[in-house]
Amino acid sequence: MEEYIVVDLETTGLDPIRGDEIIEIGVTEIKDGKITRNYSRMVKPNGRISSFITSLTSITNEMVEKEEPIEKVLPRFRKYVGDKTVIAHNAKFDLKFLNHYLRKLNLPTIHNHICTLEMLKKNKEYKGKNKKLETACEYYNIENSHAHRADSDTMATAELFLIVRDEIGEIDEKNRQTNDSI
Repeated sequence: MEEYIVVDLETTGLDPIRGDEIIEIGVTEIKDGKITRNYSRMVKPNGRISSFITSLTSITNEMVEKEEPIEKVLPRFRKYVGDKTVIAHNAKFDLKFLNHYLRKLNLPTIHNHICTLEMLKKNKEYKGKNKKLETACEYYNIENSHAHRADSDTMATAELFLIVRDEIGEIDEKNRQTNDSI
């Protein structure tokens, strides 16, 4: 059975090493070429969410104040992912955060992934003006009504993956990426 976990994170900034934190984890499951489940989970950060991040994501400090911290959420998430391949748009960003916090919690990091941004770079059919998720969604007429919210972005990324996979051919080992440095 072909099974993937599409992941998107919303964060308090761009760099977990500088203390930026995960505030939302979105997941969309793909099983045998069909989208089967979509959900997201808020995460309570140790710090505050800036007004800039709130304006981008619509996630407020009040929305996360009663949520569980990453130390409780991430172990369950890691167990759920197991050895399935993770898909993300600009996977370097999401895996940088996930693997940083997984290492902090002494949990296994995620290595097997597929990046839809990299797939777009290889797709000779794609003629969008850039490789951003928003642009790719417009190009392929994929609805992403709540961009910069993890559940909406993972759903859009899952749909993008299925379309681009069909355009470039089946995913083989050359399309999968393993990167220990992320």
